[in-house]
Amino acid sequence: MLRRMHRIDYAALFLNVFQLFIDAAACVSGFVVAFWTYNNATFLRSIKAREFAPNIEDYLNITLAFTAAVLLTFAVKHLYQTRETGLMNMDEATSVLHGLFVASIGTVAASYFVIDQKKTEIARLIVGLGILFGCVFVLAGRAMAYKVRRYLQMRGHFFRRVIICGVGPAGLAIARKCMQSPKFHILPVAFLDDDPVFYHEQIDCLIDHDPVPVAGRLNQVEETLEKFNADEVWIAMPDAKQETIRAIADSAVEAEVPCRFVPNLYQIPLQTVTIDSVGGMPLLSIKPRPAIRPIPVTKRLFDIAFSILVLTTLPVWPIIMLLVRATSHGPIFFKHKRIGQGGKPFDMYKFRTMYVDAPQYANTPKFSGDKRITPVGRWLRRLSVDELPQFWNVLKGDMSVVGPRPEMPQIVAKYTEMQRQRLAVKPGITGVWQISADRRNPIHENIDYDLYYIEKQSFFLDLMIILTTGVYGARGV
Repeated sequence: MLRRMHRIDYAALFLNVFQLFIDAAACVSGFVVAFWTYNNATFLRSIKAREFAPNIEDYLNITLAFTAAVLLTFAVKHLYQTRETGLMNMDEATSVLHGLFVASIGTVAASYFVIDQKKTEIARLIVGLGILFGCVFVLAGRAMAYKVRRYLQMRGHFFRRVIICGVGPAGLAIARKCMQSPKFHILPVAFLDDDPVFYHEQIDCLIDHDPVPVAGRLNQVEETLEKFNADEVWIAMPDAKQETIRAIADSAVEAEVPCRFVPNLYQIPLQTVTIDSVGGMPLLSIKPRPAIRPIPVTKRLFDIAFSILVLTTLPVWPIIMLLVRATSHGPIFFKHKRIGQGGKPFDMYKFRTMYVDAPQYANTPKFSGDKRITPVGRWLRRLSVDELPQFWNVLKGDMSVVGPRPEMPQIVAKYTEMQRQRLAVKPGITGVWQISADRRNPIHENIDYDLYYIEKQSFFLDLMIILTTGVYGARGV
């Protein structure tokens, strides 16, 4: 068993080191592609300051400087360590964007103030393209590396295999967290539970991930460990009796595997919990409910600038309006009452995608085949074009580009105290929930996504969410 655990640790170390080489190769490749593009792309001729034959050796130092800056910044942000990556890898993705921004600004500054143009003549366009391509390649490499870890996780390669005792909310929550963060190198392979309802069931913990079988009862720890070649036992039954926990722990000790225990906090979103230590004694602290606060000036300026940029698509709107009107009678725009920051109601605008006689405040369609949706509306929804008028809501200040999705008044009226925390910030056109696999489920049932955003919100997190939304929209997801 120890030998297997060492192999897992070495595999995790290898993947982290390999990621470093991928990042370095991506940075260098960006400048190589930029140099080739500068010399061969005809569309650049009109923006070149003048024609001259650049020497690739003159860009070696600046290429190495950019690569070193990226790797150093990533190392400072602990991006080459096995660590928590947040919901949907968002913590890591946001740190990557921030690191690339810092490295890019530093490289541009160096190209202007450090390099002597009289001794080494370089084209600023090549430097700019090199940084741009390098950043794109790094992001692509990081996305591919995440997919590789997910692939290895799905097949159990180089992952600690865990048996979870308890198929209740705590067990499902901890299994889901492990699946969402493959950088932990932990894979739940089986559940154990005494409830006969779950016998021989396959539990779906996370969309797009293989279900986890319920392998037997709580007194079958040792045989389940052997059957699934598992490495650890986790107890996720906060309300279990002490003798039950003791029996499971004794079985794990007998099998010579670690045993861990999930505390009774499964009903509290993990984003609101912090761990401290006083004299070696662990203390779990619950953060206070987030207060309603004004939108930061930088976020508001970004919202305005981005909305104006999107609204430059106005020349296309007449075509959309004609298609909406030609395929079904009724108004072109759909006005819907929603609840915004602090519980304040507002009118949200969309292109109408459903027939005019569809109930206005019925549940939102979950599938494109819903009979309430018009033929054109099906395509507008698939490409998210129906939400373009909401950028007018952003300009008015009712919404932000990124934030929790606004919900209907009758749903907000039934909110629990925890769900009302969504109202601490302005609602958004897109957000963490919208780019998750759980977007098929009701918004208020996935409070973790919104609380994560409220806790972590930043310019680079917004930028990552917008970029991911763009990828989803391009794919028609």
